[in-house]
Amino acid sequence: MNAELQTLVADWRLAERLPWLDESRGAIRAPWRAGRLPHALLLEGAPGVGKGALADWTARLALCERRAQAPCGHCTSCHLHAAGTHPDLFRVVLGEDRKDIAVDDVRELIAALALKSYRGGAKVAIVDPADLLNANGANALLKTLEEPAPDTLLILIASHPERLPATIRSRCQRIRVPRPASADALAWLAREGDGNWQPVLALAGGGPLAALALGQAGGQALAEDMERLLDGIARRSVDLVAAAERAAKDHPQERLRWIENWITDRIRDALGSRAARHTPPIPPLPATGQRRHIRDLYTLLDDTRRAQLLLRGTANVQLLLESVLTAWAACMVPERRSGTTG
Repeated sequence: MNAELQTLVADWRLAERLPWLDESRGAIRAPWRAGRLPHALLLEGAPGVGKGALADWTARLALCERRAQAPCGHCTSCHLHAAGTHPDLFRVVLGEDRKDIAVDDVRELIAALALKSYRGGAKVAIVDPADLLNANGANALLKTLEEPAPDTLLILIASHPERLPATIRSRCQRIRVPRPASADALAWLAREGDGNWQPVLALAGGGPLAALALGQAGGQALAEDMERLLDGIARRSVDLVAAAERAAKDHPQERLRWIENWITDRIRDALGSRAARHTPPIPPLPATGQRRHIRDLYTLLDDTRRAQLLLRGTANVQLLLESVLTAWAACMVPERRSGTTG
């Protein structure tokens, strides 16, 4: 992500410029104005839909010194927030080259929240991504959620909230951050920069911010490569082992997400509940054995999502991709038996 995009995403005003966040902001602002905002929020939604921007907007809302205009953008707290130096705003993020958020990170946060507010107001903590807390870290955070300090707001961000313990989810007000309709996302992306955004948006899983970042990192070429791979598999002209080797070296997570979206669209097609298309046209399901193929697609969907999770660990990336591509080819071309050209 380049410096320009980092500035865009970090700008709390971004949350007010994304129309699909209006409902989510309203779900936070209304109880805050009434003095009933809970001590913990769980912002959940797909990657790249603006959860981080909404979290920053919420933090500024809670810390702003001009309650009637909050977030005003002009008071001392707002200026400190903009500079990244507000003493009552704390962040726990995934460290570089780390696969999860460790218990020591959470303990450091708990110790900071136990202190009095430096500016005599609220204290806000953002945990991002909360769904990558390890077991000990989640247990430590749970104690804080059970016995929150006064005037403290915890904001958890998660793309996969189901990975959080139920005990944590149940102690938060869950705010669903929606993925915008494809047309709305494409309109926003067109205002941010020129290009053919539709395939990049599909590659990013429908998240406009993720698409913007990916587009600036060569996502157009990557999306075209996935379309060629899809076509090659349908024609049985792809060496899947070689394809997996190439994919392992170039945005494997995004490639798996693209395949996940393709599977989801294929299932919707088969069930007759097709939503707006996010992926290239796909071959029709065989007329016979449709139920078995739908079952296979659901299995492949689970395997693809599991592979995305395993990529964060120490798994062999090429073998993971080879397994998914082979199963993907079998769903597209049921009679195909191997991971080599057919």
